[in-house]
Amino acid sequence: MKYEIRLAGSEQDDGKIDLNRLILLAQSITEIAKGALQIRLTGMSAERGRTPERLANALKISLASLKIGSTVLEFECDLFRKSLSGQQGDAFRPEILGDLPEQSPMSLVIHSFNEALNYKEEANHLDKSLLKRLKSIEKVFISKEESLTFTNQGTLPNLQLHKNDFKKIRSLEESIPEPQEIIINGVVEELKYSKLKVTINTKEGAVNGILSEDLDPIEISKYWGKDLTIAGIAHYQPSGKMSFLYIERVFEPSESDKYFSKTTRKETVEQQIQRQQKQLKYGNHLGEIIGQWPGDETIEDIINSLD
Repeated sequence: MKYEIRLAGSEQDDGKIDLNRLILLAQSITEIAKGALQIRLTGMSAERGRTPERLANALKISLASLKIGSTVLEFECDLFRKSLSGQQGDAFRPEILGDLPEQSPMSLVIHSFNEALNYKEEANHLDKSLLKRLKSIEKVFISKEESLTFTNQGTLPNLQLHKNDFKKIRSLEESIPEPQEIIINGVVEELKYSKLKVTINTKEGAVNGILSEDLDPIEISKYWGKDLTIAGIAHYQPSGKMSFLYIERVFEPSESDKYFSKTTRKETVEQQIQRQQKQLKYGNHLGEIIGQWPGDETIEDIINSLD
């Protein structure tokens, strides 16, 4: 699949590109693609450990040519249907199977920018780490007049970026609460994702959690279907909802822990007002699911299913 990135609006955009500038652009695109794929597979763009070799190969983007007409860079990369193909594994959720195989590293970069620049509360492919990666491309710009245009032979709508667009991305990133230590109490409903992912049912809905490397899955599996008190790091979406909980410790619950059955929502004053207005209009949906998460499979299971 071929993509073009056109730099226009600067005296330096004359069919050439400074090597340092090219390195900045290449590093930013690679990191955005990696984070965008990670968040679709695991729910978080930040990596946990070394990137699997098959995943690293699937994220390869090649510079095919440099053309005149301002400065036009032509890139090539494979669709995940080809680069992550393998033997059929367990089925996983249709929203992943139906979309991801026809995507590529470059298309994920374009979709990530579009989701950030046209942000809606239901967006679920953005987090603080990925927005920081999107911001990194701002360093490629030399002037406010310059533009960076991504095209894909008409398959995707063109994406045109200007330096001012990064103010919106920066504002969105700053609106996401920083991860914080919290304690919750609830019932362990599911233990999945190769025994590293759990679902905890609280009074306000389900919390998606992932076990830290230091926590033995056996420690939490014995509480399946029972009350449990959990301490960990909560990560949030731009809307202020909890995206997932990185579980560090588990405890036998006490009566006082019932206080922690309500999950913490981190919101700005503006977000609180918007939420309360929606509740007055549509009713208070306490059963709302907190965050979005893919299926029950490991990354390798998902990769093997992309056939």
